This record gives sequence, C-alpha cells and structure tokens, in this order.
Amino acid sequence: MANLWNLFDSLLPKTSLIVAQVTLIHGDGSSTVTDAAGNLFRVIGNTVTVGNKAFIQDGKIIGEAPNLTVYTVEV
Repeated sequence: MANLWNLFDSLLPKTSLIVAQVTLIHGDGSSTVTDAAGNLFRVIGNTVTVGNKAFIQDGKIIGEAPNLTVYTVEV
C-alpha cells in the first residue's frame, strides 16, 4: 500500500504561480515586474508588454495574465 501523504503531496504543484505587472523590459530578454504587494523583481522573458500582467513561475514569464480587478478582504 502506498503512503497516503506521498500520494497527496504528488497532487500539489511544486512551484508557485505569481501574477505581477510588467514595469520594464530589458534588452537582455528579461523584465522587471511588480507583484501585488509592490515588490519589484527581475524575471526571464519579455513576451508581455509594459503595463500588462504576467504569470510568473520559477522566475520566468510563462504567459500574459488577464487584467482583472483585485480585491483584498480581511476576515
């Protein structure tokens, strides 16, 4: 019988997916993005234009994210 925790753990993604706004595109194929908390970081990829949102995974832009309204709710 397989370990149930290992089976459950195999269902979870190994890396997180972040949505960030592209603020600057560099000439070396990288971009500077801003996350929802206002943190700036540099990622690999320049396929999303400045001002649009991008999906970031493992430090790389993997595609353009829809420009949806973000709400913060405190419980």
